[in-house]
Amino acid sequence: MATDFKYLFSPGRIGSMEVKNRIVMPPMGTRYHDPGGYVSQRFIDYLETRAKGGVGLIIIEVTAPSVKCNVSNFQLTLGDDSYIPGLKKLADIIHKYGTKIAIQLQHSGWEVKDGKTFQVNPSAVVAPARVVGVMGGPPHELTIDEIRERVQWFAGAAGRAREAGLDGVEIHAAHQYLIASFLSPVTNQREDAYGGSVENRFRFLTETIEATRNFVGKDFPVWPRLNGQEFGFDGGLTIEETKQMVPALEAVGSDAIHVSGYGAYSSAIRAPICDIPGYLVLTAAEIKKISRVPVIAVGRLDMDLGESLLKEEKADFIAIGRRLIADPEYPNKAATGRFADIIPCINCMECIERLVTEGRGMACAVNAATGREREFQIHPADKAKSIMVVGGGPAGMQAAIIAARRGHQVVLYEEASELGGQLTVAKLPPHKEEIANLIDFMTRQLNEAGVKTRLNVKVTPEMISKEKPDAVVIAAGGTPIIPDMPGVNLPHVLMAQGVLSGEPVGQEIVIIGGGMVGCETAHFLSEKKFRITVIEMLKRIAADMSPMVRKRLMDGLKENHVKTMVNTTCVEILPKAVRVRTGGGEEQEIQADTVILAVGYGPNDTLYDAIKDRQEVYNIGDSANPQRIREAIYSGYQTGLIL
Repeated sequence: MATDFKYLFSPGRIGSMEVKNRIVMPPMGTRYHDPGGYVSQRFIDYLETRAKGGVGLIIIEVTAPSVKCNVSNFQLTLGDDSYIPGLKKLADIIHKYGTKIAIQLQHSGWEVKDGKTFQVNPSAVVAPARVVGVMGGPPHELTIDEIRERVQWFAGAAGRAREAGLDGVEIHAAHQYLIASFLSPVTNQREDAYGGSVENRFRFLTETIEATRNFVGKDFPVWPRLNGQEFGFDGGLTIEETKQMVPALEAVGSDAIHVSGYGAYSSAIRAPICDIPGYLVLTAAEIKKISRVPVIAVGRLDMDLGESLLKEEKADFIAIGRRLIADPEYPNKAATGRFADIIPCINCMECIERLVTEGRGMACAVNAATGREREFQIHPADKAKSIMVVGGGPAGMQAAIIAARRGHQVVLYEEASELGGQLTVAKLPPHKEEIANLIDFMTRQLNEAGVKTRLNVKVTPEMISKEKPDAVVIAAGGTPIIPDMPGVNLPHVLMAQGVLSGEPVGQEIVIIGGGMVGCETAHFLSEKKFRITVIEMLKRIAADMSPMVRKRLMDGLKENHVKTMVNTTCVEILPKAVRVRTGGGEEQEIQADTVILAVGYGPNDTLYDAIKDRQEVYNIGDSANPQRIREAIYSGYQTGLIL
């Protein structure tokens, strides 16, 4: 890793705005706002922590330019003057750290009229290639007068942003939202001045930039965020078409160009949410070749890659998003060489998926304090205690780290020969390799916090009585569920975690359980060319996974010819086969050299029940309620704070 980021930490300029370094926090939805789309204290705390962490420019997330296109009660809005005071308070706080703050104005493509939500688009066409699809039939095709009205929404909101003391405005013309829909030939099939040629398709955007520029004046920075290109479907926007837009955008007053991307189907998890660091760099570099204004690059970038891009003149600013969600101190830590202290982003997409699947505020799997910056501050304990932590998985490690930082004397016991718990298995399937970075990070944090670690030790009630700790935290992990069926104890029946850890298997494999663990195990083995059938009782495979990550996994199973059977129950395991019953009541036998159980975990509360009446004790993580990494780390952090 580089130790001298002279390009990243040099000042840069976007129009009249001078930024102290080249690191940009891009707009990322949080759902942290007060009802009605007003700035909340929670949102201020969240962004203040990132400003304090050293980022040069923060771009506030998708903000509706009118109350008419605010389709969520918790979407930030700048549709009238009542929103100005909250943004002014936010701007004043961010500026204390020498950080600039801009706002992204976004029309999602949805509007509200008479209490009803409906979709608007350039054309009344159903475009299944777009993730934000059409619900309830074709969208409303905007008239020319309606287009012009929405142009004024953007300009008016930009004026309020300037009045609030913000430093610039970004017009969201990327991904699958309204302006991007005008740019894309897939969704824009108009035959008037706003459709057809490239020039016509980006007319809505250029008119928006021009009207905004006229409204705010020449000294207030304004720029668009664009798709460099669209991926994963035929007929999408190409990089050549985007390059044609650049001179016109500059001519109407764009001070920069923020280059993102959009992908449908399996590409949707790569752009803008990319697995491969720098996946969108090539498109930004192409724009940079012809642009006379600064180019902001994005796409799972880190400090090293960002430094290289700046040095090679492929971009002028580097947008770093999810890594700043995981660690708001990322810039400061990198600048001072504290690389081992950087909380690693594991690319799990929890921060994005939670907003969609749960409709709740953004959360980070590896940083429980994200969005809880005020309530999760670490303060010294009133009285130092001796703490015994049982279990070295993510919940136990996190509890031990926080407790030790608060001044407690902490000893962590782990029955296995290494720390990590189920993380040591979770890191093995394809695309999960970065979980190993989390194990390494948490292990270092244990050592730095002064936690004493005892491996290869099984804790018993008698041992606890002998040690006499002031408090015990049980984070011993969940117990694998063994289904009650004939043949489950045959020697060729294995547990999924054992197989992922290297237990040998036969060529024909049946996996009982089609949730995340079962499907990831199938993907892991299919990469090694085994023949696999996954049996799932529910009507949907991997129903416990979030959409984008699930899509990637389903594509991998399909590409590797994994057979899946839903609405199917395993009734008996035979020496060389598995007997199943389908949803229609038919029974059949499936050949199996190896049968793998992946039906989930149950609580592991035996130790807790044995000591709960004796002393202060906490049962956390999978030991209490088997869930995911996010919940395990959250429970550990929360427990460490209350000890």
